[in-house]
Amino acid sequence: MNNSSVFCTELANDHDVILDKDQERLLIYREGNEIPKVKLDNLNDILAIRDLLNDAYPPEVLKIDRVRMQKKDCGV
Repeated sequence: MNNSSVFCTELANDHDVILDKDQERLLIYREGNEIPKVKLDNLNDILAIRDLLNDAYPPEVLKIDRVRMQKKDCGV
């Protein structure tokens, strides 16, 4: 789906991450569970995590030969 506001990815430990930009919500589920292990409903919290990861692993410094993680189909 083009221009979707919902983004998903699957982590290596059988967790699914769903980010809904319209709802300003980030959810992390263990695969198969209905209750999220992590739920952020505040844009400032989501951006704080983004900034933390960018500080720890700056894209311009971190050179990874691997291809970017494939996006998971959100089913939306």
